[in-house]
Amino acid sequence: RADVVVVGSAEVEGATRIGVPEVDERYAPLLDILPLQRLALALALARGEDPDAPRGLKKVTATM
Repeated sequence: RADVVVVGSAEVEGATRIGVPEVDERYAPLLDILPLQRLALALALARGEDPDAPRGLKKVTATM
């Protein structure tokens, strides 16, 4: 069993919905990703993790 979270304007029975305004389908992914990024940040902070230094990150390559 898992909790289901739906992002968008549709209602899904038994799911928690994070509502976003209805827009043209070409732009919907841009709006849908914002609450998911905030959710990921909140979950990381609630777990006591540093979202800017994930445990799997070992190297960052910078291109000059």
